[in-house]
Amino acid sequence: MADVQTAPTCRYHKVVLKNVQLWEPCSEEEATEWLVNQEGCNSKSREYPIRPMRLQPPSAPRLYVIVQPDGALWLEGCLYLFWCWSTKGDKDSTASNAAGDLCDMMNKLGNSEKDYNIFRGPKSERPTYFYKSELKLEIAKGKIKRKTANRKITNCVGLYTWKLVYRGFRPEAEMWQEQIEQRRYTDKYGVMQVREVKSTDLSFKNKDSISTGRFIRDGGKLYPIARENQKVLLGVLAELKNVEMLLVHIVSLTTGLRIQSVLTLRHSSILCNVGSDGDPNKYALYPIEIGEGTLVEAKNSKAQVVLMPAWVHRVLHVYVNSERHKTRSALSPITDDASQYVFLTRTGWPYYVAEADQSLFDFSAEKGSAIRQFAQRVKEKLKEADAYFSYQFHDLRATFGMNLLEDYMNQVKDGKMNQLQLLEKLRSRLNHEDVNVTLGYLRYREDHPHLAQAQSEFETHLEELIHTEISKHDESRAGNVCS
Repeated sequence: MADVQTAPTCRYHKVVLKNVQLWEPCSEEEATEWLVNQEGCNSKSREYPIRPMRLQPPSAPRLYVIVQPDGALWLEGCLYLFWCWSTKGDKDSTASNAAGDLCDMMNKLGNSEKDYNIFRGPKSERPTYFYKSELKLEIAKGKIKRKTANRKITNCVGLYTWKLVYRGFRPEAEMWQEQIEQRRYTDKYGVMQVREVKSTDLSFKNKDSISTGRFIRDGGKLYPIARENQKVLLGVLAELKNVEMLLVHIVSLTTGLRIQSVLTLRHSSILCNVGSDGDPNKYALYPIEIGEGTLVEAKNSKAQVVLMPAWVHRVLHVYVNSERHKTRSALSPITDDASQYVFLTRTGWPYYVAEADQSLFDFSAEKGSAIRQFAQRVKEKLKEADAYFSYQFHDLRATFGMNLLEDYMNQVKDGKMNQLQLLEKLRSRLNHEDVNVTLGYLRYREDHPHLAQAQSEFETHLEELIHTEISKHDESRAGNVCS
């Protein structure tokens, strides 16, 4: 099955193929089956032997190919994308970007009647430098950002590097000049390290601001939500009366989890018999394992332990045992209760399909689009309430971090921890590899001393809100089903 990405048929465009069976030609003795020539002849002479590809899975869940203006496949582009998937292990979003960027390159070269294989003459006439000049023009016109342009350049360089190594390509003139830069960073132990980074003269210099003042850089530009606006946001979420969206926001605000982790939480992630009103450890923190070795996805598949308050475990336990959730679970192809997603749509599909479950959900590339659509409704409601502040789901992570920092600062004032302990605790809770990212939160607080509120104070308000909302959705039916 193929999904054609919307594009004019007279241009290079990408197509995604689902569940592609992988095979290769072989000798008759090694054959597992024979493939009939598609030109149409059933005689043995027009068939050839094939076998499953060695060192590869039997099929590719989603594989991108590039179609030329004449309707035929662009061979080298397709082979390169397959290599990226099979050898580099590119994820779907990365492969999709690569396919789209290579289409963009070929279309720009084609518009000027340039052959992507011909490198001669002055730099400005060579395909790589010509493509850079086209991207530079788009940056100047405000059509794309430098970050996007550099991603396109990276995919361009990736294709030509692959041609050099695997296709015996020998350009007549230099395609780019390579340079090695030394970049300093602070590791999680606070030790200054230096790493070498290769770049080319095709890349655009990064002019992004450092992580101070206006935003926090933590996997993107994040804008923590001020304390008065946090309560406004919660009021809007309650007003919209979408239980799943409210819970998703609550989880992010109390754990700092990214969207891919929140939306791939499973029943097995949630503890029962903790966090009830009578539990003396109601506000204690209990771990959830995510990343490699679990069904819950994490950034770069990094194995992590994230702490969730007991009362949030309780709220999610009540929810997954509600009739609302059970009705959705009954429509899901996942039959193992422990592996079931906590958050499902009305159709029984997850809001974010994990890589491990793609075959169960028709090789879907769904990555949280419903959350982004819901965010638009939130923004509309905020506008109606005359609340004008930046809001995107990922900002909740920075909001959690700033609230948590406020808790720790209070402990420093009370002499319960020192500054180094504060920094390490904050880094650990946010699972930062580079302590400089954590330091960005402290710098931000210096510029916005009254922005955050203590996380413990905030969670009290969250709990009150969630009790009011969840009680509307049949808590009594959940029972104590966990032994």
